[in-house]
Amino acid sequence: MTSMLGVALTAVFLAAVAPAAPERSQPCGHEATGTARLHTGPSASRPSLGLLRAGDELTVLRESGDWYRVSLDRRSRSGLRAETAGWAAKRHVRPLACPRPNG
Repeated sequence: MTSMLGVALTAVFLAAVAPAAPERSQPCGHEATGTARLHTGPSASRPSLGLLRAGDELTVLRESGDWYRVSLDRRSRSGLRAETAGWAAKRHVRPLACPRPNG
């Protein structure tokens, strides 16, 4: 009985003094990293629909080589309407990280 109590107390002590695990994050959408053109196809030679600006929130729909087909989550900083879809070079798009819910 005493050894079980000792094991339980040791576990409680170690849990109390162990450093907290760093908060982990998970992907939470994407954003434009700077000013970039949104194209009608996966090539810089395709017509431009307009500009993305840093921080514009995007949903990645699919990818093709070095390009993502994206849709704007809300109106862009340059005036493109929400849900406008087009192609952006991958180098201009990065994932957003959202904290995991506790529990």
